[in-house]
Amino acid sequence: MVLKLGKHKKKDTLPEEESVTPTDIDKLSISQLDPAEKGQFKEFKEFLKTVISFTGDLSSLTCPAFFLNGLSLLEYGTYWGDHPSTFTAISESVLPEDRLLAISRWFISTLYGSYASRCTDGKYEKKPYNPILGEQFFCAMGNCKCVCEQVCHHPPISAFYLEDEKAGVSLNGHSGQKSKFKGTSIKIEQVGRAILYLKKYDEQYMIDFPDLLIRGVLTGGAYIELGGSCSIEGSNGSRAIIQFTPKPWFGGEYNHIKGAIYSGGKLHYSLSGRWSHQSFFCKGEKGTNELLFDATSEPMSQRVTPPLSEQNEYESHKVWGPVTDALNQKNFKAANHHKSEIESWQRNVRKEREMKNEIWKPKLFVFDDDKDITNGDVYQKRVADLMKNRDTTHNLDSGVWTYKNALHLRK
Repeated sequence: MVLKLGKHKKKDTLPEEESVTPTDIDKLSISQLDPAEKGQFKEFKEFLKTVISFTGDLSSLTCPAFFLNGLSLLEYGTYWGDHPSTFTAISESVLPEDRLLAISRWFISTLYGSYASRCTDGKYEKKPYNPILGEQFFCAMGNCKCVCEQVCHHPPISAFYLEDEKAGVSLNGHSGQKSKFKGTSIKIEQVGRAILYLKKYDEQYMIDFPDLLIRGVLTGGAYIELGGSCSIEGSNGSRAIIQFTPKPWFGGEYNHIKGAIYSGGKLHYSLSGRWSHQSFFCKGEKGTNELLFDATSEPMSQRVTPPLSEQNEYESHKVWGPVTDALNQKNFKAANHHKSEIESWQRNVRKEREMKNEIWKPKLFVFDDDKDITNGDVYQKRVADLMKNRDTTHNLDSGVWTYKNALHLRK
């Protein structure tokens, strides 16, 4: 099948492509699938036909088991702690511009795990499990602890918390994804924000998320490309802007960035390179490049989780373990069966809750509406101020999810 390519609308936005039809899907021949997956190719094509004609959020569709990657989307919150040393080092910088440079280094270090790590050694991007309402995930990465909870199901929202208590650094955040099929790719709008807190300096930084486009879906070799920009806004008046430059249609490389770090109304550092490989910084606009982060040589931190026997029934590995085991064995029939059991369990839980007129509430996180935080504590008022100062078109949602035992709440 020949797919015609469209044109860029803007230099740093993700380009869109011309649409495909069910007839195009019938003609597909996918070489990237292994022998076990090729037996599911017919089911995959029927799924693709549903995808290209679907007008709502794709996350609501039931995905064939062989197109699942064996991870819950909730676990993606742990990618913020892929490199604990960069997270810890943030509080070591004395000058505001150097702290923001350290924050930018840590932020760049999270991108490889989030958007490229699952596409190595011939593998390609697949769909994660849709977390069930109330699903939880706990792990340690170096000196950092991470807590995640699925705080909403319609729309799906995952809350995450990362902390290094000794370093006095913490991160509260939440993310949701609105996805739709555009041309030959899946376009994803990331919804939400993250709030970084530095105890030593009593500072907060608000971070938004880049745009995503999943390419290669129709060829069985899906991968993620980032586009647009994201910003890091500090309560001390500092600001970082990072732009993601899509690969040109002909030639060029993937995953380039360019960025700038401002403090006191002055440009202090410029950023460049590739977030999936090596990124660089220089002083001012045209100084000598120095290494910011090398994703090719820095291994991702191992997630240390409690033994399965000690996990509660709502923890990710407990919920999805049978499905993951079946996927690892390429037993897609069994995987579909276990997945259906989970969905049936959750339907019964919802019915029982409705019969009892119970209102479900998260156990680990609380929601602060933007309309109310202007009258809140110092931390909340800073969040409100950061919202006022932002110049962004990102969908930040209508409030913030905060871990109930977050660092800034402990005296």
